[in-house]
Amino acid sequence: MPSDLSNDLLYPISLVLPSLTTAQRRALAADIGTLVYDTDLNKIVFSKSKTVATASWEIVTSVQDA
Repeated sequence: MPSDLSNDLLYPISLVLPSLTTAQRRALAADIGTLVYDTDLNKIVFSKSKTVATASWEIVTSVQDA
């Protein structure tokens, strides 16, 4: 295994998500589990269903509410 961890081909260090407004995201026919960055909410969200009209999106958070 190479010792140079800066080689992005072997050790990717970033993830680039598509950036969409809330309206664009709601119109998206996304597969379940699709991740996008909502520029209106300034949050990462993922799709919980596949149907455009009734798509269910969940905000990704790292903090639990008390």
